[in-house]
Amino acid sequence: MTSDIISKSPKDYYLANHTTLKIGGKAENVYFPSNKEELCQVKDYLKTLNKEIHILGCGSNVLISSKGIKGGVIFTNNLNGFEFLDDKRIKCYSGVKSATLARALAKESLAGLEFLIGIPGTIGGAVTMNSSAHGHAIKDTIESVEFLDFETSEVLELSASELNLDYRSSFVETGKHFVISATFKLENGDTNQLLKNMNFFVEYRKKHHPPLSEPNAGSTFRNPAKGIYVGRLLEQLGAKGWREGGASVSNKHANFIVNSCNATSVDVLKLMHKMQSAVNAEYSYKLKPEIKCIGYLTREEEEIWQELTSN
Repeated sequence: MTSDIISKSPKDYYLANHTTLKIGGKAENVYFPSNKEELCQVKDYLKTLNKEIHILGCGSNVLISSKGIKGGVIFTNNLNGFEFLDDKRIKCYSGVKSATLARALAKESLAGLEFLIGIPGTIGGAVTMNSSAHGHAIKDTIESVEFLDFETSEVLELSASELNLDYRSSFVETGKHFVISATFKLENGDTNQLLKNMNFFVEYRKKHHPPLSEPNAGSTFRNPAKGIYVGRLLEQLGAKGWREGGASVSNKHANFIVNSCNATSVDVLKLMHKMQSAVNAEYSYKLKPEIKCIGYLTREEEEIWQELTSN
């Protein structure tokens, strides 16, 4: 018998409004599991059909092809609970928004994750990318992660030392692992000071980053080396305002691409290639994309993406 999570799955579902860049065609099927059991049901069903599996939280740091995605998309929206395990430890499911967790911890006078207030994403994505800001990172407080291995169907738990957390990377591989939950160990803090720090982070983002009212996917490229900032390199090249079709480089921060006028995925990829090529020519840094590109790619898009991600 087919379960409700499978039988009620929406088909030919537009994804653009589920990404912060507001770009993306249709998915064959989408699923909104509410617990670990439903997640495993969806995974087993898609594997039986030999379908690709994609994960979406808030849809930041991702460029979805304007032609859509084949296979199934699992949304983490309904996996959004958290629980305090003791006075300093919290277990948080993958779909919890980063800012929501930051506020909840501040109310409990717990410090260590307040930097998440300015990051438009979910805990699943934050763990996968080892999110960081203002000198703080996920790796500073994470204790363990529970995940589903799509290849072996095992539900496993790894300690912080086993996660290989590094700059914008971890053990977790998109398309292979699904972060179910993460446990964090925090420190005692003063609520008023935490709220003050969080307000500073929010105001800093407003001042230096484009708002989400200007659709963007977050930072476009990773910084190539410690102390070397992509935004600064591109600004020195006069990149602010560069355009390809409906995509443009933000006038606030040169490492952000904004969807300024009905941009398509190929517009963004062309602009990324222009930015990468300019930095490589002037500074000899081959920038690595921080944005993930998924879906049906045209031949032109595939060629650009291969060039963007080649060593």
